[in-house]
Amino acid sequence: MASDRTTTARRTRSARASALSTDSIVDKALELFESSKSTDISMRRLGEEMGVDPTAFYRHFRDKDDLILAVWDRVMGEQIDLLRRQATGLSWREKLKNIAMTAWTHAQRHPVLYSQCFARVTGGRHERELVESLLATLSGAGLDEQETVLYYRVFADALLGGCASMTSVLALEPELREKDATAWSRIYAVLPQEEYPAARAHGAELASVSEDRIFETMMDAILDRIEGAIARAAAEATP
Repeated sequence: MASDRTTTARRTRSARASALSTDSIVDKALELFESSKSTDISMRRLGEEMGVDPTAFYRHFRDKDDLILAVWDRVMGEQIDLLRRQATGLSWREKLKNIAMTAWTHAQRHPVLYSQCFARVTGGRHERELVESLLATLSGAGLDEQETVLYYRVFADALLGGCASMTSVLALEPELREKDATAWSRIYAVLPQEEYPAARAHGAELASVSEDRIFETMMDAILDRIEGAIARAAAEATP
């Protein structure tokens, strides 16, 4: 009887492995990453959750890192879907601002992936689509090849870095987030006046400025710089 049960279990796991798809694996991995607040999930754990031998995943992914990049690309795909549903016919500035603020909002839904994967390059379909859209928007606004690439990197790196900073805090345990959030009022607002007059003078503002406002102001400053570069390029092209 025990042998029969073992044989049945093996057949069940084999059937499940045959039914696996890349999308179903990515779905479950994303679920595990977010629920555990870490991408440090073993293939064995994933196999247990999906009822298959971990070796079955290697038919779809070269290794665990390949899977993580696929999950990160899926998250970017969700952002692209949101952008597609929003208004068309935007100016270059409105389009880039829309991309930035959509990413900011979307990052809060997936703090683990943003905080741990923001610096990765997947080469995946959704990343390629987003890169193409940004480059086309900047070059179409009048920048030459070098400035298009420069401002693409400045914009993208600032966007991802800002989102990563915010999501790394969201990924902390609640008591640690509270500890950091109150540091401005607990520490900086009560520093010795004679040693830290500027910190004391701005203590209330340091404690009250929101992450939303910081991110939006940062992105607006970059867009202002790009706008200036576009204006200079147009002036140089005028006979």
